[in-house]
Amino acid sequence: MPFRLKHVHVYALVSGKEIALFDTGFNVGDSYEILEKDLESIGLGIKSIRDIFITHAHTDHCSMAGLLKSRSGANIHLSAAADTFQQYFTKPDLLNRQGNQFYSQHGMSSQQIEIIFAVYASISKIISQFKADDHLQPDEIREFGDWRFKVIFTPGHALGHVCFFFGKEKFLISGDHVLPQITPNLSPDIFDPNFRPLKSFLDSLQKLENLPVERVYPGHGIYFTGLTARLNELRAHHKERTQLIVNSLGAQPKTTLQVSQDIFGVDLPDFDKFLALNETYVHLMELKLKGLIREEQTGNVLVYTAQ
Repeated sequence: MPFRLKHVHVYALVSGKEIALFDTGFNVGDSYEILEKDLESIGLGIKSIRDIFITHAHTDHCSMAGLLKSRSGANIHLSAAADTFQQYFTKPDLLNRQGNQFYSQHGMSSQQIEIIFAVYASISKIISQFKADDHLQPDEIREFGDWRFKVIFTPGHALGHVCFFFGKEKFLISGDHVLPQITPNLSPDIFDPNFRPLKSFLDSLQKLENLPVERVYPGHGIYFTGLTARLNELRAHHKERTQLIVNSLGAQPKTTLQVSQDIFGVDLPDFDKFLALNETYVHLMELKLKGLIREEQTGNVLVYTAQ
């Protein structure tokens, strides 16, 4: 990937001469050729793919889905919420309108917003569009050959995020929900103001708490053990982040952008400023709903103060 993370994983289950893929990778550069070569190294190929299971509809995880389906005839499975999200990228005017309204409310200038959505426009061009063959359901059991796995809905990083738990083998394909070294970015869903990313993320961690997982296979980074310890680290991180945001607020009103600059600094690349604002907003949202801070509107801009 042409980003800081450098790579994203695609996992393959094999049953005889057939493959089930979990996520597809990023449709840039020679990603397709790398995947093709890797599958050939185990005596199979793109045409061996029967099913594609998608953890969530962020571009680095699903933008080759349409291409792979066209060349293999594979069925594509993802949650209904993830399916809805990926369809927004086929509606750039709607995406831009909603994005401008939301981010201007939270202190971004029109120039900053334009830069961000220019990035989104370039990303949308590399997505190989697809239609889901069916929608995954919470806690259902799916089978592929002798493999059996449970679909666990884990909204937070994305509204439609799911993980896949293999009970017999005791491993978890975690997508971006649980990563070994970084915390997944939490962002608002600009089309669903009722979605609470932080609460949903923390609640979803609880769903994994008691699973007998021995290995976690994440979307980024190497596989790891010690899931419970990692879940506790993620909780501690967000508790600390919340406190930093509370400390930033006083009697002087601040926009989400200003609070994010207190926490993350001002000398960030443009896209990182956008991610920092998103991360800050999801914490402000929870603090407001709990009555711990005050949200007011000044003109078209929302500002926050301590209670």
